[in-house]
Amino acid sequence: MIRRLASILLTGCLGFGGLGAAQTTTVPQATPLPLTLPGGQPVEANAVVDSADLFDLLVQADFRACGQTARRDATLDAVAARVARGYSLKSELQSARVRAQRANQFVLPKLGRAPAVLQALANQCALRVGFTRYGVAVQDGRAALVAVTPAQIEADDPRAWLDRFLALTNEARRQGQRCGDELFHSAAPLRWNDQLATSAQTHLGDLIRLNFRGHINPQTGSTPHLRAQAAGYLGADVGENAAYDATTPEDALQTLLDSPGHCRTLMNPEWREFGAAMGNGTADTVFATYWVQDFGR
Repeated sequence: MIRRLASILLTGCLGFGGLGAAQTTTVPQATPLPLTLPGGQPVEANAVVDSADLFDLLVQADFRACGQTARRDATLDAVAARVARGYSLKSELQSARVRAQRANQFVLPKLGRAPAVLQALANQCALRVGFTRYGVAVQDGRAALVAVTPAQIEADDPRAWLDRFLALTNEARRQGQRCGDELFHSAAPLRWNDQLATSAQTHLGDLIRLNFRGHINPQTGSTPHLRAQAAGYLGADVGENAAYDATTPEDALQTLLDSPGHCRTLMNPEWREFGAAMGNGTADTVFATYWVQDFGR
């Protein structure tokens, strides 16, 4: 129904351009029509699209009509707001530290009523496929949609990347770090431990399978220490870090150092052993990539 609003006539259609390239069109007023979006949300046929939430409903309907599922992202909402004001999509993604394999933008310089905006969004399914995250913004009568395919980990030799992760962690410990308001002096290097790596891999799999973030499994209640014990680790204490949406060991380490709590865990001078795991999420997970560090003594 959404794609067959026969009584709506548009004089132009807006293209969903490539990264950094935008096309625009003016949406004419449409004849009021009864309209209910998938999921049952009623939309007044003559409603002017003047809020991001209403625009979002129309965007969701368009993704569904293309057989696609995408998740709205607050960071991309902020990017879309800047794009709506004329800023470059590429530079705004970089500023927001969004790593994307592909990205597109859709800008309406003048909003109309809901059916007309739906029609402007329609018939672009080829440009919806594979985009799993998006952000929207409505400002001063303009609307912007930003859609991305998040970058993922592409490691030909995963163990080499995990060895690199350990080497970077040890270098950060050697240098000493300021973690929030706490200064840590140089700490001893860590050595690889297979049991801690198994524990990290178990948690990584749970993060992706159960689509959560944190360190306590919401299904089983397992903690880092319990997971390490189950993997055969006999150390007296265990700590854990998790990083998300990083695509390289360098990105993952910097994400952890930028967080005071994770930084403190990494710099704890009592740790002696280390294990890690990394993996890609799915189209249904909150994050595109996952990294887990386990520490022990």
